[in-house]
Amino acid sequence: MIDVESIPMRKKIVTLFGGASDSVQPVFGRAAHEFGRLVARAGWVLRTGAGSGTSIMGRAADGALEEGGRVEGVILSKFWDVRHRRLHLLVSVDTFALRKAGLLRGVSGVAIFPGGVGTLDEFGDVLALKQNGFLDVPLVLVNLRGYFRSLLTWTREAVRANFMKPEDLRLFQVVRSVDAAVRAFR
Repeated sequence: MIDVESIPMRKKIVTLFGGASDSVQPVFGRAAHEFGRLVARAGWVLRTGAGSGTSIMGRAADGALEEGGRVEGVILSKFWDVRHRRLHLLVSVDTFALRKAGLLRGVSGVAIFPGGVGTLDEFGDVLALKQNGFLDVPLVLVNLRGYFRSLLTWTREAVRANFMKPEDLRLFQVVRSVDAAVRAFR
């Protein structure tokens, strides 16, 4: 296990949070793959949770690697056996908190792709960090096929009920395509 503080700082790093399941609809995997390709073409580092296969993380990593891009991962030691095996840097940690800290270290932007409970947790953490002034980077919710429609309804309801401020809705950008997500980081 490596301390997350040992993760080197790079020029421009985009962290992708997204589903770890290998059973996702192919449209989401294709979009993640294209995102990885575009990140690599821009000359940026892609950082993920080191998932492999047809998961959102795995497809994005494969796309970036196919374009000759640098891909880094931070994975829970519990999932070491299912890690992506071709990353340039792979850090294993024991807790979700350390994993998120490593994924956000020195980051230039965060993309939230479709996913499950873990992805929702990651979005909430990044949004809270931004809301409280601990992180000041673009946060992009990639709303492919309206996947985050219910989450966006919830955020508006949270504003109506005074659990969030109207300006909190400006802490993240909602896009409907991979191209728009990459443009948000330029």
